[in-house]
Amino acid sequence: MPLDLNPDLDRLFANPMAEVSGVFEGKKYRLKIVIPDYARNVTDFYHDVTGISLPDLCRRVEIPFGYKHFGLVCEFAAPIELKLHDDDMALEQSVKSLVDRIGPVSIKNAYLSSQQRSMGHRNRFPHLSFHVDRSSNQPTPYSLFSRDPFDPEQIEPRTASTLFVANIVAYLQLIKEKQADFATEKGIRTLYNIFAKTDMSQAINRVVLEQAWNAPRGTGEICIQDNRTVQHASYYRDAARQGYKIGVRYVG
Repeated sequence: MPLDLNPDLDRLFANPMAEVSGVFEGKKYRLKIVIPDYARNVTDFYHDVTGISLPDLCRRVEIPFGYKHFGLVCEFAAPIELKLHDDDMALEQSVKSLVDRIGPVSIKNAYLSSQQRSMGHRNRFPHLSFHVDRSSNQPTPYSLFSRDPFDPEQIEPRTASTLFVANIVAYLQLIKEKQADFATEKGIRTLYNIFAKTDMSQAINRVVLEQAWNAPRGTGEICIQDNRTVQHASYYRDAARQGYKIGVRYVG
């Protein structure tokens, strides 16, 4: 049975500050938007950077931006096994639609099916080095990150989180830090080393979305993003505690 949360998302878009409850395969869940009014937040956060409206900016620098809100969390009340892609790494269409509409989708208290947990690999991304895992012309543009609650290492909460930004935010932060010139910089880079001198408490949940991986011991967590529209990086609040490698696989 596909995990189709799009009807709930329609309800959330009508009232983005609310939470919505539902049931999937007998398991209750709560759904909420992480950063409501993302476009307005981006405009306010970078109001002094370019002097033009966000839509005009996106056209001028050739970076599409279509997120009104950013990030969705689906938290199950009890642990649940999910099959979100097939053995050929084809992502469920319903989940793909969610990611296309709202950016990263986080599913808490959930784990991948037993036959799929060994797929993919594990990685520890560099601190605040925002990048893409896949190019837009590859058949598997979505990254699926996972914490396996049955693994002796990943059973524990992770000490490092994963941060996500829309492509236009990475661009604007680059200009804000004067690493590039607004008069000449265009298009999407595949790597941005940004936010190093920023108080991240001012950026997280405003223009940066955080997947903390800090649910209690034995909790499965899954997060899916589209590399064509979103960049991600690790965030080490303590440089000496980089955390274990998170599960990564590419799906399309």
